[in-house]
Amino acid sequence: MIKNKSSMFVIIAITIYLIMPIVFTFFYSIFAEWNEVLPKGLTFRYYIQILTDLHFMESIGRTLFISILPIVLCTIVILLAMYVVIVFAPQYDKYIQVLSTIPYALQGVIIAISVLSLYADAPAPFSNRMVMLTGTYCILILPYMYQGIKNSLNTVNAPRLIEAAQMLGASRIYAFFAVIVPNILSGITVSALLSAAIIFGDFVIVNIIGGNYFETSQVYLYKAMFKSGQLTSAIGVVLFVITLLLSAGVYFIKNKKLNHGEMK
Repeated sequence: MIKNKSSMFVIIAITIYLIMPIVFTFFYSIFAEWNEVLPKGLTFRYYIQILTDLHFMESIGRTLFISILPIVLCTIVILLAMYVVIVFAPQYDKYIQVLSTIPYALQGVIIAISVLSLYADAPAPFSNRMVMLTGTYCILILPYMYQGIKNSLNTVNAPRLIEAAQMLGASRIYAFFAVIVPNILSGITVSALLSAAIIFGDFVIVNIIGGNYFETSQVYLYKAMFKSGQLTSAIGVVLFVITLLLSAGVYFIKNKKLNHGEMK
């Protein structure tokens, strides 16, 4: 009982510690002035200004698009690669692991400048800023997506499950995508959310490659920093709420599908 109370106290303390910055940021954004101990001039005009700004809504849409596309492409490529490794060539697993962890050692600015200098004068579609940005983000999130999917495959013992499915008459590719993949959706979801958070919060890569061609929420936030501190804080709070709602929505849909599958 004492141990449970201690654990609960630690969890509550950590939660308060983590939530305090966003709470104080919110309070700062709803006051016109905060030059003394107590703020003055309660106002929500910064939130009204943001939510009625078409450019902000467009930047959110671009951010969501550029966050989803690399995750989908990276997930498909990794699943196909892991299928080949598990079924046909287990000896290549160590090489794929080494290649997938290389981006850990690369800074975002290095990847962005390298991609831009290499493909800026290349023929279409490689010189397209969207293509370069999508490819760069695929490289950036590769270690996180690979490690999450790999750990999930090890947890469910994928080779044994495929062998069991084959004994029941299923083909190997059907067993992998109809049996293995549904059982590792939790791992894929966690990896996807982590990757989305990384892309959603990126400024360096999108500013170097996209710039004014592709203004995301982080570029919009950077420009707002030169206008008003309260406006910048309000944008940060709105982006936090959007990220929180997206994460909650993904988990709700995933749990709903899992519960529906268990009922069947």
